[in-house]
Amino acid sequence: RGIVMRRLAFVLASLLLVAALVFLSIGREGGAFIRALLANLAVVGWSSFVLPLRGLPRFEWFYRLRAWERDGRLYRALGVPWFRAVVRRGPLSIFNRALPAAWHAGNAALIERETRAAEAAHGIAFGIVLLLAAAALLRGEPERAAWLVALDIPMNLYPVLLQRDHRLRLAEALRSGDFERYDKPRES
Repeated sequence: RGIVMRRLAFVLASLLLVAALVFLSIGREGGAFIRALLANLAVVGWSSFVLPLRGLPRFEWFYRLRAWERDGRLYRALGVPWFRAVVRRGPLSIFNRALPAAWHAGNAALIERETRAAEAAHGIAFGIVLLLAAAALLRGEPERAAWLVALDIPMNLYPVLLQRDHRLRLAEALRSGDFERYDKPRES
């Protein structure tokens, strides 16, 4: 019975997403920016909702940190620490309760699971929005395509990078035996 309900919820959420995206693609109200913003929000909302229903993608290679990521320079160069600060302390922090709770609990397995869940949700959303941008470009809507991509970067790509950086920081803290101290909230 639970499996049937999860499948039904997945199908209904997916149909609702398709309807919203069709409406946003044919409508002209609100301009390209507003429609691109709403499309991004709809896709990431759908992804965040259906992922717990469907389970995490079982692509271990997707979550594995690459050698070029392990020194953290890429994330620093791209401004991921700044993005972390904005998400952690700004108004966006209301959408992100599970991961900070896992850090404060000191549960490394839960932290790993939460980062993978967030990375998968945003990664899937990033790919879908890129496909929407390509479709808009093919339909002759370059402004809409540009807004979709421009909004996809902070709404989906940076959250993916942030989750990968979290796992990098977790691995470093576990390796150094500094996890207990690292777990405590830092004052800025």
